[in-house]
Amino acid sequence: MPREQYTDAHVERLLEQLAEGKSLITICAQDDMPSRSTVYNWMLEDSELGWRVLEAREVGFHLRAEMAVAAAKNAKDPLPGRLAFDSEKWYLGKLSKAFAEKPVSIGPVVNVDVGEAFDAVAKALEKAAAAIAGSGTSTKPVVIEGETRPGNASGRLADMAGDGGKGLGKDPDGS
Repeated sequence: MPREQYTDAHVERLLEQLAEGKSLITICAQDDMPSRSTVYNWMLEDSELGWRVLEAREVGFHLRAEMAVAAAKNAKDPLPGRLAFDSEKWYLGKLSKAFAEKPVSIGPVVNVDVGEAFDAVAKALEKAAAAIAGSGTSTKPVVIEGETRPGNASGRLADMAGDGGKGLGKDPDGS
């Protein structure tokens, strides 16, 4: 449905309920509220509204996290309390970058050329920026691929400000 069919009061109510931690499915199931697809279309058509929706959702996710911690602390039976907490933690981790366990993963850089390491990190940052810019509602893993080489890693890594001192930035034989 077009945005014009809903008033600013509808939009404010939508944002308020998202900030209260309600899901978009629950909100859009209400008789006088727009469908989820309509809300997503609004977000695509109006970037300011899109950011307001995402911000309200994040506020709601933080509220849900605080409520989950409080419920877990006050649970009379630890097993159902733990199950409920873990379920909420998993759910929030899937929906919010703030609660993702490993939003960006950079593996160990061992025995690689320093220039190649910086290039790999720069490429990973570019991928992360593109993922964030291209998809405001989901997270995408960033993987750095590279080759390992035999040798002494500490002898090959250099201090960015200079020679790095003994064992850093110099080969073990001092060259």
